[in-house]
Amino acid sequence: MAKPITTIQKQTVTEEEKREKTIEELKVSLTEKEKAVHELLSIVEELHKSGLLEAANAMLKAREDIAKIVIGQANRKPVTTMINHVIGIAQLLANLDPQLTSKLLESTASGFAEAYKQTKESGKKIGIFDLLKAINDPDINRAIRFILSSLKEIGKRLHDDKS
Repeated sequence: MAKPITTIQKQTVTEEEKREKTIEELKVSLTEKEKAVHELLSIVEELHKSGLLEAANAMLKAREDIAKIVIGQANRKPVTTMINHVIGIAQLLANLDPQLTSKLLESTASGFAEAYKQTKESGKKIGIFDLLKAINDPDINRAIRFILSSLKEIGKRLHDDKS
């Protein structure tokens, strides 16, 4: 019959054995990923040749100074105002129907292009009777109604802000 185990001996691994094991694992990993390693080395070489590697290294060494400068610039009043405007515009755009926005932008672009073309072609002066006649045009009437409705809503909102 076998003797009972009374003590457990812990295997101790020396630093040299750990190092050898790590090197062996790295060799296996490098062999398995040889193509990726070659690509990575090629990229690093190109970065070095172009000077970008040196610049990135310098930026990393000066990261605290760079962070202070960036934060200092970002805290300036014009920058914070611009950020607030961008956020406001983003919120406005998020609330708009994309199809409606697209139609309005297309209509506006088309209208500007046509107006430019007609202005260039015809240098005739528009009189009061021409304006009155234009109001009867259904397309012009629709655009005027759109602009007047927009102005009315803007006026309402501006009045509500006073209260």
